[in-house]
Amino acid sequence: MEDIIYKVLWIDDQPEIVKSYQYVAGLRNIQLMHFENWKDAQPTLEREFGELTAIILDANCKLDTTQQAPSERFLGNVLSSLMKMFGDRHREIPWYILSEGTMTNFDTVTNVIVSEDRYSHETDWGKTVNKKAIDLVTNSESVNVLFDNIIRAGKNQSNNIVLYRHRDVFKYMGTDALISDEARKIMLKALAVLYYPEENFNYEFAGNPIRKVVEYMFKSALKYGLLTNDFLDERGFVIIWDSMQYLCGMEPKHVPFRFGKKGTKEDYSDYESVLPTTCYNLFKGLLNYVNVDSHTLGEEDNSPYKIDAESKDLFFAYVLALCHIITCFGEYAEQHPNIEENKAKRTSITGWRPSKEIRVAKQPVKNETADSFIGKVFQAVNMGGGLTLGNCKVSKTIKLKLLQKARIEEVVVNTENDSKKYPYIVTKITPVE
Repeated sequence: MEDIIYKVLWIDDQPEIVKSYQYVAGLRNIQLMHFENWKDAQPTLEREFGELTAIILDANCKLDTTQQAPSERFLGNVLSSLMKMFGDRHREIPWYILSEGTMTNFDTVTNVIVSEDRYSHETDWGKTVNKKAIDLVTNSESVNVLFDNIIRAGKNQSNNIVLYRHRDVFKYMGTDALISDEARKIMLKALAVLYYPEENFNYEFAGNPIRKVVEYMFKSALKYGLLTNDFLDERGFVIIWDSMQYLCGMEPKHVPFRFGKKGTKEDYSDYESVLPTTCYNLFKGLLNYVNVDSHTLGEEDNSPYKIDAESKDLFFAYVLALCHIITCFGEYAEQHPNIEENKAKRTSITGWRPSKEIRVAKQPVKNETADSFIGKVFQAVNMGGGLTLGNCKVSKTIKLKLLQKARIEEVVVNTENDSKKYPYIVTKITPVE
């Protein structure tokens, strides 16, 4: 697991000590995230909780910036908060105490606040209390033991195992990587739920986060010249369907350009493209499943597009499909880093005519009536808090699978909060083979 970066949160009001450990930590792929007090560390702890390998606590540190001197209540307060967080999130993070041995009644304090549960972890995590000293020469043994314990514990953590299993995907995602760190967090969490559901049983299955990963990837394509501003709408959102067709070597409906040279085979296998044309069907299924009308920006973020529990297997199938797509995109971007050359691949489509289709999400037509839906066949898609047929919500009492076709037999007026978007609710259907 030499490719894995082990993230360690270190709270210590002596930055010179942490700095002196940086080099040794780096040799072991340990990333030290340092804060001088508990209050400043909390936002990072919340944000990075799912990826943290360990937490290091100074025995005598500050709780917040208002304190002029270290507080002997630091360990008690912080450990109390950590235990509650571990319980709420159903995950324990290995934690360690560094001490210079000068704290008043240190042995008594640790005997009180360090629980039997932490001592029971010493076989797996290593000893709780470690020697603290700025002189690495005199403290080299203690430092090596601490970092070796962190790595040993980290190799058995679910988040690091997921990162290792999908290292060909995550190497393209992160703060300074091809695709943004926001996308990385979404994918890591979804895959962690797939492999370790017992640690993530409160996970909210929703299409919006997965849909955002696609847009983050397309925004990266914009930076690399693999897409152009022609693929942004008037709001600055990426036009997903056109971008998908363009990157897969097909001809977009709303943009008069294609990528590279056109081939001759009906299956597009000899067309020049960023992504293999086999990705096209994966994209279509994924975007229909998670809802194409949600975006990384704007008020749509407030709609989670929850996924029915019966569709979880399909959710994971598309998460894994997205892993394949990200890897293909990353490999192409690696091999074609020249932005101007990538832009030069934009080729005009002969005889192109604007499509009459609307780019943005379809809104309810005002003159739609209940009778206009009766007797018509639609495919069930996920367009919000549940399935829809046509422009109607499907009643929760109806058993209908995603992408299944059905004839609408009866609808009633929707009196719920989303009635402007979906004026009717389907209450009776006939499945269609």
